[in-house]
Amino acid sequence: MNLQEIGQRIHHVRTEITGLSQREFVRRMGINQSNISTLEKGQSLPSCFFLFSMHITYNVNLNWLMTGCGQATCNPEPVKG
Repeated sequence: MNLQEIGQRIHHVRTEITGLSQREFVRRMGINQSNISTLEKGQSLPSCFFLFSMHITYNVNLNWLMTGCGQATCNPEPVKG
């Protein structure tokens, strides 16, 4: 498990799939904004709550998020913003 790659995938979801700022991305998930920066930089491992929130809020495929295998979302056409 490579933290840098996980961080890049989190960043991809936020910028390319949702098109949201860090602030709005985490606000919708109920997460503290300071956490997203360290996660995107690959400086920390996402918590179970963060992973669950990404899956529920943005329909993120957690297998893809952690391993890079499969599609980024469980829904082939995610809704932006």
